[in-house]
Amino acid sequence: MSWPFKHTCVINLDSRPDRWARIEAHLERLGIGAQRFAAVSMHDLADDQPCDELKLFLLRTDGQSEQSDHKLRATWACMRSHLAVIARAKSLGWPEVVILEDDCEFESYAPAVMRHVHSQLQGREWSMLYLGGTPKKGGEQLKVSRNLFSVSRVRLAHAYVVKADLYERILEEAPRSGLPLDWYYSEVLLPAVRGLMVYPELARQRLMDVSDIEQVVRLPKLKTRQRLQRFIANLRYGRIFH
Repeated sequence: MSWPFKHTCVINLDSRPDRWARIEAHLERLGIGAQRFAAVSMHDLADDQPCDELKLFLLRTDGQSEQSDHKLRATWACMRSHLAVIARAKSLGWPEVVILEDDCEFESYAPAVMRHVHSQLQGREWSMLYLGGTPKKGGEQLKVSRNLFSVSRVRLAHAYVVKADLYERILEEAPRSGLPLDWYYSEVLLPAVRGLMVYPELARQRLMDVSDIEQVVRLPKLKTRQRLQRFIANLRYGRIFH
């Protein structure tokens, strides 16, 4: 794959070396050099506790259950992990950073698509690039090139790129937003910045795996549109690896 980004970090809990081994091998097959970044565990938050606004948000969206406290602390730890990567990128002066979660998997056509994306990004202004995610209704989805869409509402944050001009803003705003990180990106940040998303989607969260936040297995969902998109993408770009 023609990977145009110099700095790629994979967020991985110390307690999950199995996930790191799996994604490390996966990325090597793609020709992506990535470094492991130790995730913040919800058991190590100490005095850094979730804000009340986030607790209220999760209660409104999910209701109260036996898993509420776990999800609250896991959501906060997840945000802290992403922000720690961005803080490192800022301190080291990286022009951008690719952030991947360790349950991320690239599609078989990703290498071919990324070669096109590399050239399509040249000379284009952008601050955030989604390699995967779920565009939400009510947001902008405007095609700007063959493989790039301008977007203003996208959920999930398992595979994305942030440029340096957003580092400070994210570090300051996200913890005070009262939202999970992907919601903050979607509802606060993206509508105000130049955000792009790769088409077809390159990276998805691994199915049949237990979410650290939700504590449930991600099961395949019969979404005809997504399956058709993947089928067409494989025909157009070819299956580079299996």
